Amino acid sequence: MYLIDDVTKMTGLTKRALRYYEEIGLILPPQRTKGNARIYSEEEVKELRKVAEAKEVLGFSLQELQQFMSLKRMIEERSEQQGLSAKEITKIENLLENQIKMIEFKVVKMQAFKTELEEMRESAMKIHEKTKQKER
Repeated sequence: MYLIDDVTKMTGLTKRALRYYEEIGLILPPQRTKGNARIYSEEEVKELRKVAEAKEVLGFSLQELQQFMSLKRMIEERSEQQGLSAKEITKIENLLENQIKMIEFKVVKMQAFKTELEEMRESAMKIHEKTKQKER
C-alpha cells in the first residue's frame, strides 16, 4: 500500500491530479487510513501509470480516458458476476471499435509527424555538411 506522496513519485502525477481523477470518476476512490489519508494498492498504482502514459504519451483526453476506464470496469465487474447480455456486448464492441479507430488515427498522425521530423533532421544534416565544406 502506498500513500499519495509515494504515488506521485511513482507515476509522475501530482496530488491535485490524483484527487481530480478520483473526483471525476476516472479512478475509483482509494482506501483510506484511520487518519483519512488515501492509500493506493499496487494495482491502483499500475492503473494510474497507464492513465498517465495514455494522457501524456498517447495524447488521450480525460474524457477518452474516462470512457476507457468505465468500459474496463464494466467488463471486469460483469465477468466476475453473471456475464453480459447481447445488448451490452454489442455496446462494448462498438465502444471498443471506436477507441481502436481513434488510436489508429492517432498512430497515423504520429507517424506523419515523425516522418516530418526525420526530413527536418536530414535537411539540418545537409546544411551542417555544407557548412563544414565551406570552412575547409
